[in-house]
Amino acid sequence: MPKVIKGFTEETRTISFPEAIEEAGRCYLCHDAPCCKASPTGTDIPGFISRMRSRNFRGALRLVRESNFFPGITSRVSPYDEQCEEVCLRRKYGGPIRISELERLLADCDIKAKRPYLPAVPESVGKTVAIVGSGPTGLAAAVELVLSGCKVIIYESSRIPGGVLTKGVPSYLINDRVIDHEVGSVLNLGVDLVTGINVGENINLVSLKNSYDAMLLAIGMGRARRLDVASSNKSEIFTGIEILESLKLKEKRLRVGDKVVVVGGGNVSLDVASSMRKLDVESVTLLYRKDRQHMPVFQNRYDICRDSGVKILFRAVLKQITTGPQEAIKEVVCLKTELKESEDGKVGAVPVEGSEFVLPADTVIFSIGQEVDRMLVDLFSLETGEDGKIKVDPETNRTNDPFIFAAGSCVERTDTIIEAVAKGREAARRIVKQLLG
Repeated sequence: MPKVIKGFTEETRTISFPEAIEEAGRCYLCHDAPCCKASPTGTDIPGFISRMRSRNFRGALRLVRESNFFPGITSRVSPYDEQCEEVCLRRKYGGPIRISELERLLADCDIKAKRPYLPAVPESVGKTVAIVGSGPTGLAAAVELVLSGCKVIIYESSRIPGGVLTKGVPSYLINDRVIDHEVGSVLNLGVDLVTGINVGENINLVSLKNSYDAMLLAIGMGRARRLDVASSNKSEIFTGIEILESLKLKEKRLRVGDKVVVVGGGNVSLDVASSMRKLDVESVTLLYRKDRQHMPVFQNRYDICRDSGVKILFRAVLKQITTGPQEAIKEVVCLKTELKESEDGKVGAVPVEGSEFVLPADTVIFSIGQEVDRMLVDLFSLETGEDGKIKVDPETNRTNDPFIFAAGSCVERTDTIIEAVAKGREAARRIVKQLLG
C-alpha cells in the first residue's frame, strides 16, 4: 500500500549538564589548538570549553556565536567528527572531546532561556544590502552585515526561510524548533525578511540598484538533476529534493510504494533512503555507481542508512525502468560497473555490457546531485564557469556586475552546513570592505 510521507521525531541526543562539565574537564585547552584550525568557522573551541568548566554557559554560547551564529543547527547536521573532533589531541586518550554535543547543549539552553542571547547591534554605517536566498550562507551573511552596521533585507522565493534547513534536512536529524529559534534570532537582530518573492521577476534589477548599495546572491543549488532513463511512467519517479521537501512541508505530500529504488551516492541520497525505511517502506535499495571508498558522504549518515536496513548496491547503475499494467512501475533494469582511472587520476565508473540484472520496484527516486537554477543567472547576465556555477572575483566575491556579489554553493563546492555558514560570513566581510573602502 502507498504510504503518505510525513515528518519524524528528532533522534539526536543532547548531553546532560553533569556529562558536559565532566567532558569539558577532559579538554587540554590547547594553545594554538588544532580543533580551531579544523573548524570551518574558526570557533574558539578551548575558549568556550573553558567557560563551560566554570559553569558560564551563557558566556560560552556568546563566544561560539561570535564565529558561528547557528550552533544548534551545525552541531546536529555537520560532520564535527570529521573536522574539529578528528584532530583533537585527546583522540588517542579516551576519545576526542565531544565538541558537537557541548555546542548542542549550549544552543538548547538558549532555546529554553527566558532571554535568549542576542549580540548588540552597532549604529548604522548608512549602507543597505539585499540578500537573495535565506539558506545558511544568506543567513550567516546577514548576521555579519548587521553586526557591521549595515541594513539588511533578505528575499526568499519560498514562503518560509531557511533554504536547505527547512526543506532538505530530515527532521530525525534536526527538529523545527531548533531551526525556528536560530533563524528567528537572525530576524531579531533587525534583519528584514520578504518571503514568496522571486527577485528578477517581482522586483527587477534596476529597482534593486536604486534601493540598495549591494546585492548578495546566496541561491544555493536549487535544481535537482535527473537521469534520462526510458520510462512511460513519470508519476512514480521523484527526485531526492522533492522527497525531502515533502518530509518537511505540510502542503507537499507525496506517496511512495513498498519497493523503492534510490539512485545516487551522496548525503541526500542516504537521507532519502533512510527516511523511506523510517516510514516502514518494505524494501529500499540504493544504487551507487562506484564503491564505498569513493562515496562522498559523512560517516554518521552512512551508518544511519546502513543501520536502518537500506540495501546498498555498489558499482551499479540504472539502465531502464520497466512498467506493467496501467503504466505502473514494475521493475528496474540495472548494469554492473567497473572502475577505471583516467590519465588525470580521476576514477570513473564504466557500465559493463551484458551485466544486466533486475530489481523489483514501484517507486524510483533520483538523487544524483543539483545544479544552479539558471533563471536568475541568465536574467542578470552573470558569467558562469563550465560547471554552471556563478563566477566571482576570489578576493571580493564580486560577479561581472559590480553591484552583485555571490557566495555559497552557487559559486563553489560547499559540502556542509557549517562550511556554508563560513562562506556567508566571509562574503559579508568582503562586501563591507568594498562598501566602506
